[in-house]
Amino acid sequence: FSRRKRGEYLFVACMLAYPLIQFIIMWAFVNIDSVIMSFQRYDSITGETTFSFNNFETWVQLIGSNEMYGTMVVNSLLHSVVGMFVIFPLCLIMTYFLCRKVPGSGFFRIVFYLPSIIPLVVLGLAFREGLMNSNGIVGKLCDLFGTEPPAFFSGGSITRVMVYVFCVWIGLGGNTLLLSGAIKRVPTEVLEAAHLDGVKTWREFIQIVIPMCWPTIVTLFVMSMMGVFSVVFQPYFMTSSVVPETLTIGLQIFLNAGAPGQQESVAALGLLATVCVAPVVLVVRWLLDRFFRDVEY
Repeated sequence: FSRRKRGEYLFVACMLAYPLIQFIIMWAFVNIDSVIMSFQRYDSITGETTFSFNNFETWVQLIGSNEMYGTMVVNSLLHSVVGMFVIFPLCLIMTYFLCRKVPGSGFFRIVFYLPSIIPLVVLGLAFREGLMNSNGIVGKLCDLFGTEPPAFFSGGSITRVMVYVFCVWIGLGGNTLLLSGAIKRVPTEVLEAAHLDGVKTWREFIQIVIPMCWPTIVTLFVMSMMGVFSVVFQPYFMTSSVVPETLTIGLQIFLNAGAPGQQESVAALGLLATVCVAPVVLVVRWLLDRFFRDVEY
């Protein structure tokens, strides 16, 4: 190789070294270690670690017989459903109308995107204090009518509903940038021709915009299914404690990952959830990819 060619290869190698090392350490090593740990059993008396399937058997029994852990699974699945069929459709519709440059679209784009860049702990505290504090919005309204503010975050079904409301609020702006880029790539000639043919707004959205942005929509829709794992701190910040009605798989793993002798158990829970959810995600992705043909433009 010439000196210039060696320099080019060295440059490429240096550029690839950092992400490759990061992938090996932060993803491959961590996940392989987690899988191995899930098949281990720690004996607190002898201090020995043995190979065992007991972690998985214990979780299957707990989920089937213990109401709290059954609720944990249901909550995790419901967060995924809310992400797919509430948050994502609202985000898609909102982004479409913002891209049509309705009056105030620039201002509303910033307003909807702000929850995505503000730390979750700040949003959680603001949301909770605004609803339960006597100086918050709800407290002021209750003062006008001479009533006490509802106990939104003391447990029960109302706390579960408020966590879903909070997740919808902070989730609306998450996909705005990617969806905006996909919608703005739709050729203006196609939209102008549709307008000349008398195509109305909703028909344009359903029959033109969605099919032409389908690859991006499929990717973001599948990512919305990850609510099974990604809802961790939302219920924790809402209640400042562990409330059985809002417990999720991610929160359960977070709370016990650092507890002595519990690492193996939560590793098994994570692997068990992955084995159950991954095939569903792959099937959904396969079906959605065949719904519309990819369009190059």
